[in-house]
Amino acid sequence: MKLTILFVLVLISATASGQIFPVDTLFKNGKLEDRINLVFLSDGYQSGELDKYISDVQGLLNSLFDQVPFVHYKNYFNAFAVKVPSNESGARHPQTSPDSDCSPVPQKTVVDNYFGSTFDSFNIHRLLVPVNGGAIASVLANSFPLYDQVFVLVNSPYYGGSGGANATSSTHTSAHEVSIHEIGHSFAGLADEYWAGASYAAERSNLTQQSNSALVKWASWVGSFGVGVYPHAEAPTWYRPHQNCKMRFLNVPFCSVCNEAFIERIHTLVNPLVSYAPTTLSMEVGDQPIELSLSLIKTDPNTMSITWKRNNVTFDSDKESVVLLPASFTSPETKIKAIITDNTSLSRSATHASAHVYVVEWTITTDNPSDPVVGLDIKGEKSEYRIQVYPNPAKEDFNFSYTMPKRGSVHVSVYDLNGRKVKSLLSTYQDAGEHNYQYRTSDVFRSAGEYIVVFTFGDVAISKKVVLID
Repeated sequence: MKLTILFVLVLISATASGQIFPVDTLFKNGKLEDRINLVFLSDGYQSGELDKYISDVQGLLNSLFDQVPFVHYKNYFNAFAVKVPSNESGARHPQTSPDSDCSPVPQKTVVDNYFGSTFDSFNIHRLLVPVNGGAIASVLANSFPLYDQVFVLVNSPYYGGSGGANATSSTHTSAHEVSIHEIGHSFAGLADEYWAGASYAAERSNLTQQSNSALVKWASWVGSFGVGVYPHAEAPTWYRPHQNCKMRFLNVPFCSVCNEAFIERIHTLVNPLVSYAPTTLSMEVGDQPIELSLSLIKTDPNTMSITWKRNNVTFDSDKESVVLLPASFTSPETKIKAIITDNTSLSRSATHASAHVYVVEWTITTDNPSDPVVGLDIKGEKSEYRIQVYPNPAKEDFNFSYTMPKRGSVHVSVYDLNGRKVKSLLSTYQDAGEHNYQYRTSDVFRSAGEYIVVFTFGDVAISKKVVLID
């Protein structure tokens, strides 16, 4: 009897401390593990206001996915809303900040909301932060643990929001634009392009202390679409890429540099190759054709390219399936390979086309090449080559790492921008897994400038641009 009572008490305690809240599916494009899961949490919405919360979130999503780059990559996302009721409506207003951008000043300074969302964070009134991180972690763990980006929507009509691990916004009339700006911080790691203060200054995709337009991290965009190297008036040693970006002003688009940061983040989280067929197949009947196919997550409009190779020779392109006749396999072993890349014009990153190379390879064997229709065995496998080059720009140290999905040959060479080989770094045969290398830049490069490092895995060549600075 004591054990039974103890079990019940433990169960009640666990349920109380790990409450599960209802979750609405706002849109779902695929399995949770195959997509980027946006998860919204309500704060300052009472039980009777949760329908308003869902409407507020839906309006925000409509605005988000109506803007570049999200409009093109909606198929890569799912969106969900966790309905967490608060005891009271709204957010806290401690009135501890010296600025006076809240008018009229709310009379109620303390609000019993679930996640502790409060204005006046760090003595900035419009900095709205959900301070109860433990409650956020608990709700996610119990209600929706497989999240990629969390957004806290706070039921307050006053202007405010924040970035950080959880993007946060109020329901002010500018809430949609504020929310999308904050997702720039939380999802893509972007800096503000207005001067937020020295304590927020750090090297980011859109903030740097490099003033040389040829060496700046967004050099490939300089001179296009208004991108340049613009000093912050308040801190002239820090530079932004654009004068009119959403990370600086609301109601304008993201600049090209910020769009690129979003694209690279999306590709970090999602593999556009969902599946392939066949994985294995044995054929023993006649000359039945063989279909090899891919299932991809497409952009809108579609910017995915597919290259089909037979024994390393290209024979078709930009098709999600090919049909082959068994009679064409006159060798004991034939390799059919599909290579998938995203050729979006929204990224000019030197590493974009190679940061994630998606490859499917089918090995087709026959015991009787003179009569392959008697029997063929087909085995497919998916490969992904991941490469990192760091730091970039490099100064004294130059490191790179790569992950091989299977055993094979590896060649790594450095070239200048005229295509002349500067140095061969590696030529070997290696097992599958991660491989890491460290060099002094003086042992690899000739002088400051730009170089191309080419990684070759079998017949898959991947290029990365490296900038060497003095």
